[in-house]
Amino acid sequence: MGSYAKKTNRRRYEDRSFSVRAVHRDQPDLHKLAEVLIRLTLQETGRTRAEHRAAELPDTYRPATGGTSASTAIAQ
Repeated sequence: MGSYAKKTNRRRYEDRSFSVRAVHRDQPDLHKLAEVLIRLTLQETGRTRAEHRAAELPDTYRPATGGTSASTAIAQ
């Protein structure tokens, strides 16, 4: 039997060296971010308000009665 032969050319973990480089970027435009956040909030509020109103019964809603003619509905 022969000795162990390494099958890859990878380095051992202890032999590796790591480095970290900073990436400098421009500062975010806080005015644009705030405007987008406000618009999204208003859009979501409008959507939920429309969903709530669609689920509510109108103030003028009258339940259907047994009669089919308009005169019986007015008489009640």
